[in-house]
Amino acid sequence: MDSINNILIATLRMLPPILLAGMGGMISSRVGLLNMGLEGMMLIGSFVAVITSYFTGQPYLALLITGISGGIFGLLFALFIIKFKANNIVVSVAVNMLALGFTTYMLKIFFGVRGAFSDPKIIGLSIIHFPIPDKIPLFSAFNNHSILVYISLILVIFMQYFMYHTPAGLRMRATGQHDMAVTTAGGNVKAIRYTAIMVSGILCGLGGAHLSIGHLSMYTDNMTNGRGFIAMAAAVFGKNTPIGTFLGALLFSFTDAVTMKIQTGGFPPLLVQMIPYVLTLITLLVVAIQTKRREKTQ
Repeated sequence: MDSINNILIATLRMLPPILLAGMGGMISSRVGLLNMGLEGMMLIGSFVAVITSYFTGQPYLALLITGISGGIFGLLFALFIIKFKANNIVVSVAVNMLALGFTTYMLKIFFGVRGAFSDPKIIGLSIIHFPIPDKIPLFSAFNNHSILVYISLILVIFMQYFMYHTPAGLRMRATGQHDMAVTTAGGNVKAIRYTAIMVSGILCGLGGAHLSIGHLSMYTDNMTNGRGFIAMAAAVFGKNTPIGTFLGALLFSFTDAVTMKIQTGGFPPLLVQMIPYVLTLITLLVVAIQTKRREKTQ
């Protein structure tokens, strides 16, 4: 029971970056824009969270600034795609490369180091403790996490309600399926898309912040380590629905947790670290095959 509980705890700690970024990818896909820049937006969020916490000593202010910076980054992304009609893939690759180069350079400028930065001045998010779950087996795993774990879980419920039970959610879904119908009904398609990508950037930024001041209290180069792409796979796995994206993120974070457990058993670490990415490829392959079969039967 303790082993299962420990894996569940690790799964929940690994969940926010993938789930928050996955929700960001889901939102952008719903308005008809494929956002493959999730990785770069997360990386910027990780860096902004660290430098804000370092200079202010206020981790919750760092969350706020990170969210704002993610939203600005998302608006810039949307600007190139919507206004300047740039290619989605090209802009996404540019965002990811820019984020990696920018954070590496600024790490050297701000702190005079390369590779990694850790300092007692970096204040991480405090752990939230609930007294009741400790007495209940397995439920105790939901205790003693940072606020971002609980925000990401609540977000799933909120997005499910918003997408399928509000007029704004209906307009968002319709924008990706038939934008002319939204325009005919009096909706502003560009405004909806700008808003969706901005929210996507905010969520990615918060997901990145969890890595640097939620799960740890430090920053390393390329800290996201492919989690943005895994988040996009989670959204695809979940068919761009809130519940589906949550299940996909839960699957990948569970795999991460099991991977950490296996590493302590003496298995080759590099081989073990491949497991989440192999699972991602298999998942995308299965989804692609299922989609092809549905298209043939229609």
